[in-house]
Amino acid sequence: MQSLAAQRGISYWGVMAIIMFAAFGIKLFVALFPAYTDDVLVNKVVTERLNSASLDATPAMLEKELAQQFNMNSLTTLNPRDIFVITNRNGNQVIKKYEVRKPLIGNIDLVVKFEKTFDQRAIKAGG
Repeated sequence: MQSLAAQRGISYWGVMAIIMFAAFGIKLFVALFPAYTDDVLVNKVVTERLNSASLDATPAMLEKELAQQFNMNSLTTLNPRDIFVITNRNGNQVIKKYEVRKPLIGNIDLVVKFEKTFDQRAIKAGG
């Protein structure tokens, strides 16, 4: 008969710890993945709109186009009026700044902040 020190393998508590860490990781992924995919889509929409808009387009017109594109892409959780600051100095500049708050466990929330500046002249020069 072998002693307990000579036995090999993972214990019951080791298996339970692995399962708990995996469940926590899956919970984080499920909570945060939609926010990141929405942000990628927002970046794509803004880049496409700035690339197709003229340099003398007004901020109000650009905001309206962005709202229409958000509606077409089913980005209903985000309102362009709330997340963008649009200025027109030598071409439009769109500053995206917003945060997404998702509940994790009980009264603990996950907060993800997204910030980026889009310059129309740079986007048009880049192709």
